Formats: sequence, C-alpha cells, structure tokens
Amino acid sequence: HRDRAELTADQLAVQRDNMATLRVLAGEPSMYDPKLLRRLGRVDVPALLLWGESDRIVTPAYGASYAEAFADGRLQVIPEAGHLPQLEQPGATFAAIDGHLRDAITTPAAARQAL
Repeated sequence: HRDRAELTADQLAVQRDNMATLRVLAGEPSMYDPKLLRRLGRVDVPALLLWGESDRIVTPAYGASYAEAFADGRLQVIPEAGHLPQLEQPGATFAAIDGHLRDAITTPAAARQAL
C-alpha cells in the first residue's frame, strides 16, 4: 500500500479527478446509484476490472460482482496491490491492460460471448 505522503502533486490531482468522475458515474453523495448495475449490463464492449488483491476499501469479491454486471466483464486481481493497483503495481496493471486490449483486438465479439 502506498502512503499518500509519497504521492506527487500530479498523482494527487489524478486521484482527485478520478474521484470526481466516480461521483458523477456512481451517484452523489454516497456514491450509491440503484440504476448502476442495470446500466453496466448495457455496456457492449469487453470490460476489464482490475482489483488489488489486498484492497481493504473495496474487496475483490465486490469487484467480482461488478464484473458479473457487465455483459462482457472480466475481473483480474493484481497481486501485492491494495486499492490503487495502478500506483502500487504499475507493471502488473499495465500488463493486464495490454493483454486485455490484445484479446479484444484478436478475438471477435461472437467468440468472446461464447466463452
């Protein structure tokens, strides 16, 4: 887990902006939107959900529920990462994203749905 005191001003700004976006997408004030799961089911592109193995804020089990809500969602847990795997394990995070994009490009949508 990375200490916020170690983050640069730019990294803190990205975190702030990400939270603002999340509030818009997931609802205010408590980030609860009863329609969110239904909306996620209408996403028609492959969705990769990355979750830190040691996330104590939102557990990987929660991530699995989110992945199931997407029409074509997949959860990938990042080892040795907490709530911010992109900062705590950037190599593993970007490798997962690269693999997901490669699969999305090389595997037709019909074949993905059959999996």
